[in-house]
Amino acid sequence: MMLRSARPSRTEDMKAIAKPRWIKQGYEALTFFGTIITHTTQEAEMFNRRFDFLKNHEMIHLYQARATHDSWTCFYLLYGWYWLCASRYYRRLPNAGYLLNPFELEAYGHMHDIHYLQRQQQAVEWKHYAQMSLAERYTHYTKNMLQKQMSKNLVSSQ
Repeated sequence: MMLRSARPSRTEDMKAIAKPRWIKQGYEALTFFGTIITHTTQEAEMFNRRFDFLKNHEMIHLYQARATHDSWTCFYLLYGWYWLCASRYYRRLPNAGYLLNPFELEAYGHMHDIHYLQRQQQAVEWKHYAQMSLAERYTHYTKNMLQKQMSKNLVSSQ
């Protein structure tokens, strides 16, 4: 899969496949060199049949890879570096390496905006998050999560 993967700019849509041992419980999907990895065949078929917010999240990662010298390798090296740096916050935030990663901040921030990639034609907001200190990213994340929780509570109380 890795050796046969096309450059991100040559990938228009990502095919999903089921590889349950590759993906940790608690995660819906994983982008791996232009392929979406899921837990089950049913989930993979869902990704392949329709475009929803989860597929949008993974497609944002494709566009981010295009912005990292059009290279999956550069994307994953940077992703790993940001993950390692953010992991120091694990006492404050479980899974901080993932949640405070600039690539994930952009992907989660826009995953419900299905037209984000059509409007932007690129995904480079992660560069802004990468320039923030870890403390700033933590504050941004917790503030956004608080806002989302409050809006959920408002909707459920009506």
